[in-house]
Amino acid sequence: MRHLVKAAAVVAGVIAFGGVGFAQQCKIAVIDMQDVVTNSNEGKAKATLFDAKVAEWKKKIDAIQAAIDDAQTKLKNQSSIASQTVIADLNKTISDKQKELQRTTQDAQTDVDEYRDQLLGPVMKIADDVKQEVSSEKNFDIVYDLSAQNSPIIYADARCNMTEEVKKRMNAKAPSTTPARGATGASSTTPTGRGGTTPPATGAGRGTTTPAGAGTTAPAGGNRGTTTPPAAPK
Repeated sequence: MRHLVKAAAVVAGVIAFGGVGFAQQCKIAVIDMQDVVTNSNEGKAKATLFDAKVAEWKKKIDAIQAAIDDAQTKLKNQSSIASQTVIADLNKTISDKQKELQRTTQDAQTDVDEYRDQLLGPVMKIADDVKQEVSSEKNFDIVYDLSAQNSPIIYADARCNMTEEVKKRMNAKAPSTTPARGATGASSTTPTGRGGTTPPATGAGRGTTTPAGAGTTAPAGGNRGTTTPPAAPK
């Protein structure tokens, strides 16, 4: 059903262009801004720093969870022989650590969200500028973002896709500077491998760092629509 709705939207757009008699003069292209931002050299370098930030929080959260597990194990094993004072102390430790875990998890969520936006904001700006540059050179009038959540595009010929060209130009301006996995990054943190680094319950995995554009974009230098840079997903 969604494909039918998208197809209907595309057909409607073609009919609209044809109705005013300038369909053949209007050049349309597509781009995957998510791919451009996350897989460019600059994006990969930022992703390494983000991994390091997530790993820091995961270490803190794991330590608190370990303390809770240890206290719960002691309570289970000693409940029949320990004094009421010992049992009360263990219960208090568990309660206090659970509250600490909740606060730390919330702090981690806020911190990694803000750090992700801080890292990806400049990369998205570069990607958008290069996209506008390519669009102007090739006289594209409309550019659709394939990674947009509600993109109406269900198919586009490779000749209409400017994703690789934009990435190539971005990489030419910023050669690969990605720190080696496991090496110290510029933020004085220790990067870790992608995946499995998200602190428990924060919901801020690296999967959420892939920006997605919204709607259509138009090249710079002309009043052909509104450019909507991709917002960093939460």
